Amino acid sequence: MIAAAKGLVEKAGLNSEGLVFWCFAGVFLTMPIGTSPPIIFGALGAFIWLFSGMAFHIKSFFKQSWFWPVIAFIVLPWVGLIYTPDPWGFGIDYAGKTYYWLFCLALASLSFKSVQPRWLINAFLLGLALNACVGILQFVGVVAPKQGWFSGLTRGYNTLTVYLVLAILICAFYFREEERKKQVGLVVLMILYFFHLIIMEGRTGYLTFILLFPFVIKTLFRNLNAWKIGLVCLLIVGVMCLSPIVRERVELTVNQLKYHMNVEEEKAWGKEYTEHQDRFYMWMGAIQVFLEKPIIGVGTGGYPAALKASRGLNDPVIAHPHNNILHMAANHGVIGILFFFWLFAEIIKNGWKQRGSLVGHVVLSTALVLLLNGLFNTTILDAGTLLLLSLVTGLQRALPEFVKTRPLNH
Repeated sequence: MIAAAKGLVEKAGLNSEGLVFWCFAGVFLTMPIGTSPPIIFGALGAFIWLFSGMAFHIKSFFKQSWFWPVIAFIVLPWVGLIYTPDPWGFGIDYAGKTYYWLFCLALASLSFKSVQPRWLINAFLLGLALNACVGILQFVGVVAPKQGWFSGLTRGYNTLTVYLVLAILICAFYFREEERKKQVGLVVLMILYFFHLIIMEGRTGYLTFILLFPFVIKTLFRNLNAWKIGLVCLLIVGVMCLSPIVRERVELTVNQLKYHMNVEEEKAWGKEYTEHQDRFYMWMGAIQVFLEKPIIGVGTGGYPAALKASRGLNDPVIAHPHNNILHMAANHGVIGILFFFWLFAEIIKNGWKQRGSLVGHVVLSTALVLLLNGLFNTTILDAGTLLLLSLVTGLQRALPEFVKTRPLNH
């Protein structure tokens, strides 16, 4: 079967590596507009990778440090199925998400001496810009909102706000490196992404952007000192508050916090379920579940069942705790926490060493965005952010220290 597929590719006069590259260009382009299009492109790229023989390139990764935490992330959920209380529900659903890491391995199998990762990054920026334009048309009333949100062609806003913050960080790097004429276009792009960010309801996106905005400023202007950066940050917060949607979400947050400060102690801060910021309930429950089985956790997807068993019968089923660390802690215990930090420490280390290059900057920026946003969302589980994580993890192969290892010929 492998030989037949490879023969068809060769007869068509196409190069398997080129096909995989353009499939992943399609993934990066369509990521901002929904889940299905990038998954289709990614599945096609993974199929070509598997049946063209490129999958054998994985042998060249064995000595590369980024590879082993990826394998740990693939294996851990399947091991956790052995002892989870919900193997055929959330358990198999979460374990099944490990197929996203095939995209990481397929992308990493490309020879980045012959294909340019810059085009993948540019495709991401283009797709996000097109989606932002649609979102703004929704905001001004030209196009109907998507389920009440100005999210463009996609539904929801959590993943999209992560993409927008990352895109602003990427544009900041381009701005520093490009000539003046192109800098004008990059400023326009950053304003476009920023405006789309503040017309959506993503509070965690706002916070992620504010926390990383000093990094944006430092990328744009290397010699700016700390107090000037602080002033610019205060200014950007003020600009954000000009958005009625941002003001509304901030007011909601303040009211929710006031509820927990004024309600009876036995009901506050997640001790019982409430619509007044239910994340406190999720976080408190995850800590409780973790403390019951701190070493290996309750198993893959076991958090919902374990939380439901320990709380009120009328409480809703909570799929995950909206926090990366607590998700790993509850489901996989200390082992999961260690694997989580192993993966992100490796990505941050590699990105930091090459932060002066485009790919290094993207790798570092993605890790920081997902790590900070992951304090309030389970970015290692949600489809859009997990896809981003897997792709950028594979993109590490384009860094100089890893690209030296030439994949096997195909």
